[in-house]
Amino acid sequence: AVVSTQSTGILQYINSLLSALVKAEYWDLALRLFLQSALICDLMGIQTAETIAYEFVSRAFAIYEEEVSDSKAQLVAISLIIATFERTINFSEENHEPLRSQCLRASSKLLKKPDQCRAVSLCAHIYWSGKNRENEGSAMRETKRVLDSMKKAVRISNQCMEPSVQVQLFVELLNKYIYFLDNGCTDVTQAMISQLVGKIRDDMPGLEASEATNQIVQHFNSTLAYIKSKHGMSFPTS
Repeated sequence: AVVSTQSTGILQYINSLLSALVKAEYWDLALRLFLQSALICDLMGIQTAETIAYEFVSRAFAIYEEEVSDSKAQLVAISLIIATFERTINFSEENHEPLRSQCLRASSKLLKKPDQCRAVSLCAHIYWSGKNRENEGSAMRETKRVLDSMKKAVRISNQCMEPSVQVQLFVELLNKYIYFLDNGCTDVTQAMISQLVGKIRDDMPGLEASEATNQIVQHFNSTLAYIKSKHGMSFPTS
């Protein structure tokens, strides 16, 4: 009990220090330190620490929503929040569920479609490898939510107006699907992958010749070679 009381006092003092950073308008530093402090609290595995960890993550979200206006900085910030939250292990489901939902909502509201796509696909990792106290250290493995997030990312990428960016996003999402398949998500089917491969092949001939296009083509071809060698899947052209 003494250790718990002392630890809680230290965490509350950290909260006051970080609040001073916010007041001084050091937004980026405060956001990062709130997230680092949340991880430390989470590792302590005591109820009072969970309450403070939840407060730290909530404060990071508040900074993100109220103070971060630049689109690039927004993507960096929400990516940090998602990555931090994915690493937590001792949140109760009561606290875990609203935070993961908030990650997905915030990702969907980013200003630029490519940023939305990338952030939403990051959220899929929370539903796959995220942990909470009820799971006793085991990954969530919520396959349906993983695939829902990935399908949403594909829909967002379809709304991108710049052809080269759209194809690049498709290739990135193809690699995400393969990541989940490699890590045991057997609900990722060859039909899903084939549909995305077909979309990339349909759109790629329309891209302007450039170094960026060459890099996209190389990335796509190396991905197809990996899929064939790892999973025995081939996608013949019609």
